[in-house]
Amino acid sequence: MRVSMLGLLLTAMLATLLAGCADAGQQADRFRDRSEELTDRARFCLAVTRAVTAVESGSPDTAREAAEEVLAQAPDDLATQARTVVEELRRVLAVDDPDLRDPDLHAAADQLRERSAQRCASP
Repeated sequence: MRVSMLGLLLTAMLATLLAGCADAGQQADRFRDRSEELTDRARFCLAVTRAVTAVESGSPDTAREAAEEVLAQAPDDLATQARTVVEELRRVLAVDDPDLRDPDLHAAADQLRERSAQRCASP
Protein backbone atom coordinates (compact mmCIF):
# COMPACT_ATOMS: atom_id res chain seq x y z
CA MET A 1 0.00 0.00 0.00
CA ARG A 2 2.89 2.28 0.76
CA VAL A 3 4.26 1.95 -2.80
CA SER A 4 0.91 2.69 -4.43
CA MET A 5 0.39 5.78 -2.24
CA LEU A 6 3.87 6.96 -3.15
CA GLY A 7 3.10 6.26 -6.82
CA LEU A 8 -0.15 8.23 -6.62
CA LEU A 9 1.61 11.11 -4.91
CA LEU A 10 4.38 11.18 -7.50
CA THR A 11 1.83 10.99 -10.32
CA ALA A 12 -0.14 13.88 -8.83
CA MET A 13 3.01 15.95 -8.38
CA LEU A 14 4.11 15.21 -11.95
CA ALA A 15 0.69 16.14 -13.31
CA THR A 16 0.77 19.42 -11.37
CA LEU A 17 4.28 20.16 -12.57
CA LEU A 18 3.37 19.44 -16.20
CA ALA A 19 0.26 21.61 -15.98
CA GLY A 20 2.39 24.44 -14.58
CA CYS A 21 4.95 24.00 -17.35
CA ALA A 22 2.24 24.12 -20.01
CA ASP A 23 0.88 27.34 -18.50
CA ALA A 24 4.37 28.82 -18.30
CA GLY A 25 4.94 27.87 -21.94
CA GLN A 26 1.73 29.58 -23.00
CA GLN A 27 2.68 32.68 -21.05
CA ALA A 28 6.13 32.67 -22.65
CA ASP A 29 4.51 32.42 -26.10
CA ARG A 30 2.20 35.35 -25.32
CA PHE A 31 5.13 37.38 -24.02
CA ARG A 32 7.19 36.61 -27.14
CA ASP A 33 4.30 37.57 -29.45
CA ARG A 34 3.72 40.81 -27.54
CA SER A 35 7.41 41.71 -27.57
CA GLU A 36 7.58 41.08 -31.34
CA GLU A 37 4.53 43.29 -31.82
CA LEU A 38 6.10 46.07 -29.74
CA THR A 39 9.40 45.75 -31.60
CA ASP A 40 7.64 46.03 -34.97
CA ARG A 41 5.70 49.04 -33.77
CA ALA A 42 8.85 50.72 -32.46
CA ARG A 43 10.65 50.15 -35.78
CA PHE A 44 7.73 51.60 -37.70
CA CYS A 45 7.44 54.63 -35.43
CA LEU A 46 11.17 55.27 -35.57
CA ALA A 47 11.08 55.09 -39.37
CA VAL A 48 8.15 57.54 -39.47
CA THR A 49 10.06 59.95 -37.24
CA ARG A 50 13.20 59.62 -39.36
CA ALA A 51 11.29 60.15 -42.61
CA VAL A 52 9.33 63.18 -41.44
CA THR A 53 12.40 64.74 -39.79
CA ALA A 54 14.49 64.18 -42.91
CA VAL A 55 11.83 65.78 -45.10
CA GLU A 56 11.57 68.75 -42.73
CA SER A 57 15.35 69.18 -42.50
CA GLY A 58 15.92 68.74 -46.24
CA SER A 59 17.96 65.52 -46.13
CA PRO A 60 17.03 63.71 -49.35
CA ASP A 61 19.05 60.50 -48.89
CA THR A 62 17.82 59.96 -45.33
CA ALA A 63 14.27 60.85 -46.35
CA ARG A 64 14.33 58.34 -49.21
CA GLU A 65 15.75 55.54 -47.05
CA ALA A 66 13.40 56.18 -44.13
CA ALA A 67 10.30 56.57 -46.33
CA GLU A 68 11.02 53.24 -48.03
CA GLU A 69 11.44 51.65 -44.59
CA VAL A 70 8.11 53.12 -43.46
CA LEU A 71 6.42 51.70 -46.54
CA ALA A 72 7.94 48.25 -45.94
CA GLN A 73 6.79 48.21 -42.30
CA ALA A 74 3.49 50.08 -42.56
CA PRO A 75 0.47 48.31 -41.10
CA ASP A 76 -2.50 47.95 -43.45
CA ASP A 77 -4.33 50.96 -42.05
CA LEU A 78 -1.34 53.27 -42.73
CA ALA A 79 -0.08 51.81 -46.00
CA THR A 80 -1.84 54.42 -48.15
CA GLN A 81 -0.24 57.32 -46.26
CA ALA A 82 3.17 55.64 -46.38
CA ARG A 83 2.84 55.02 -50.12
CA THR A 84 1.83 58.65 -50.69
CA VAL A 85 4.95 59.91 -48.90
CA VAL A 86 7.18 57.62 -50.96
CA GLU A 87 5.51 58.66 -54.22
CA GLU A 88 5.73 62.37 -53.39
CA LEU A 89 9.34 61.99 -52.35
CA ARG A 90 10.20 60.13 -55.57
CA ARG A 91 8.49 62.86 -57.58
CA VAL A 92 10.42 65.61 -55.80
CA LEU A 93 13.76 63.77 -56.03
CA ALA A 94 13.33 63.00 -59.75
CA VAL A 95 14.25 66.55 -60.79
CA ASP A 96 17.79 67.89 -61.23
CA ASP A 97 17.62 70.22 -58.24
CA PRO A 98 15.28 68.54 -55.73
CA ASP A 99 13.60 70.78 -53.19
CA LEU A 100 12.23 68.97 -50.15
CA ARG A 101 10.24 72.08 -49.24
CA ASP A 102 7.58 70.93 -51.71
CA PRO A 103 4.16 71.59 -50.11
CA ASP A 104 2.60 68.34 -51.35
CA LEU A 105 5.49 66.32 -49.89
CA HIS A 106 5.15 68.13 -46.55
CA ALA A 107 1.38 67.60 -46.56
CA ALA A 108 1.87 63.87 -47.16
CA ALA A 109 4.52 63.65 -44.43
CA ASP A 110 2.31 65.57 -41.99
CA GLN A 111 -0.63 63.30 -42.71
CA LEU A 112 1.52 60.21 -42.13
CA ARG A 113 2.79 61.65 -38.84
CA GLU A 114 -0.72 62.52 -37.68
CA ARG A 115 -2.23 59.16 -38.67
CA SER A 116 0.69 57.32 -37.01
CA ALA A 117 0.58 59.34 -33.80
CA GLN A 118 -2.01 57.22 -31.99
CA ARG A 119 -0.29 53.93 -32.89
CA CYS A 120 3.09 55.27 -31.83
CA ALA A 121 1.83 56.78 -28.58
CA SER A 122 -0.07 53.75 -27.28
CA PRO A 123 1.82 51.17 -25.22
